[in-house]
Amino acid sequence: MRTEAARRGLLALYLQLLTARGQTALRRSLALSAVSGILQGTALVLLLPASVALSTGEPCWGLGFAGWLWVFAGLALASGLVAYVNAIIGYTAALDMIESVQTNLGNRIAKLPLGWFQASSAGHLSRMVTQQMMMLGESLAHLLAPTVTNSTCALVMVVGSWAWDWRLGLVLTIAAPVFWGFLKLAQRCLARGKQISEPAEIELGSRIVEFAQSQGALRACGRATSFTELDQANTRALAAQRKDLWWSLLANLLHGMLGQIIVVTLIVLAAHLATGGLLGATQAIAFIGLCLRFTTTLEEVGSKLMGVEDRRPMLHQVDDVLSAPALPEPDSSAPTPTAGTVEFRHVGFGYVPGTPVLTDVSFHVPASSMCALVGPSGSGKTTIAKLVARFHDAGEGSVLVAGADVRGLTVADLMAQLSMVFQDVYLFDDTLEANIRIGRPDASEDDLREAARLAGVTEIVDRLPDGWRTRVGEGGRALSGGERQRVSVARALLKQAPIVLLDEATSSLDPENEANIVASMEQLRRTSTLIVIAHKLDTIRTADQIVVLDSTGSIAAIGTHDELIDRQGPYRDFWRARESAQGWQLV
Repeated sequence: MRTEAARRGLLALYLQLLTARGQTALRRSLALSAVSGILQGTALVLLLPASVALSTGEPCWGLGFAGWLWVFAGLALASGLVAYVNAIIGYTAALDMIESVQTNLGNRIAKLPLGWFQASSAGHLSRMVTQQMMMLGESLAHLLAPTVTNSTCALVMVVGSWAWDWRLGLVLTIAAPVFWGFLKLAQRCLARGKQISEPAEIELGSRIVEFAQSQGALRACGRATSFTELDQANTRALAAQRKDLWWSLLANLLHGMLGQIIVVTLIVLAAHLATGGLLGATQAIAFIGLCLRFTTTLEEVGSKLMGVEDRRPMLHQVDDVLSAPALPEPDSSAPTPTAGTVEFRHVGFGYVPGTPVLTDVSFHVPASSMCALVGPSGSGKTTIAKLVARFHDAGEGSVLVAGADVRGLTVADLMAQLSMVFQDVYLFDDTLEANIRIGRPDASEDDLREAARLAGVTEIVDRLPDGWRTRVGEGGRALSGGERQRVSVARALLKQAPIVLLDEATSSLDPENEANIVASMEQLRRTSTLIVIAHKLDTIRTADQIVVLDSTGSIAAIGTHDELIDRQGPYRDFWRARESAQGWQLV
């Protein structure tokens, strides 16, 4: 993706981030910038005949000095009007891009498989939609248009100088490609610097987010004031920024050195012409002024282009997210003849190519039954739940929900079939009621209260200061882990989905919270199909079916609790180890 994006020009990268309205605005802005450059370049070239008319008192190119003043007044008025309109259109394009990218990034992220996300994604995406987004908008409003204006102005000055004096035209014509070569070299230096600094800055952003999110664990370990990983990331970022600074300094030296070379060359030429009697004093001054303005224009082109080039890595990062392959979704869902069923047919899957997590997994979960997944850590239990919810697509075989392959269902229809209760519960920074209603916003008050009662949330509501209107904070930090788990179960109860996935729902709960969750599971079992992942085997003893996985991600055994206890295998070993551990005590 990065290679494909690198092949496209900067303008193409910007255009793809805009809506149709924004693309039109950007094209108009660039066209007006070219018009503005023509007006400015024309005014600068006409200084030469105007200076002759001023010094000799005779008309030059058909106009006296007073006539040239009127020409300059007209050009200034037209240039100011064009610049004003262009500024409005340019800001329109910039704001359109910011709004469009924010929306498209959100939509894209919602469709990407969870395997795309990494530990650094939070910091990377946070930086992208805040600091980088404003810098990209700034480049549209303040960099692209002036680049076109100055480039067009320089081109008009080159063409006009040939009409005035071929020697002047020749020098300016030679200066332009030489300048471009130095500019490209300077851009390479800038790009090299960004290649060094960008990864380090992204890592630093991720570490800052990690530091903020893990304050509880850090303080418990006495590391809240000294987080080594953050310190090291900051050190690496500073070192990378220094290297970036040296590359930027080299780029600026190349750019500035070229400007000085052109200035000296043009002044020497003007002096030569003046001392040879080919230019009068006033003409020589106008000549030097034009040359200085030409070099200034070239320097402005260079600085603006380097500013735009500085944003190229940001464009590539946004392009990487927007072009990341999302899970394909059909326009309409396939028929679902057997609601509430789940089936795996010879499923193989790995997060990393060549490293399988599941191998030839096949089992069937009938509607309104309870299926428990058991196995050692890393055996693929949670992966099975994620494949049911299509967080990823199976590499081999097929996963069926309600009798249809999950790849043949729209996201909305698949999610309508499922409720999920995971070990790490995330609550939104909203009221307790809103966090439960998110599964079914149109639920009646009675249904909400009943789901809360069954999940043990009512007891939480009664002791909160604002009851149902209490805000739970970002991630649900105002509640304990067990309380967040109860809220998650209440969501599942309220949604009344045909299939409920519970991943380690009771793994780290106190007896009171565990009792509420187990009671809720029994209630869910009456109306839904349950797929339960648990290390506490007594919580799934009454399951209709237990699927035992081994460390290779293959199915070692399938059966009820009694059947598996009577059979030699890993489940009986798990169970006996648990029974033997019940009598352990510290002495």
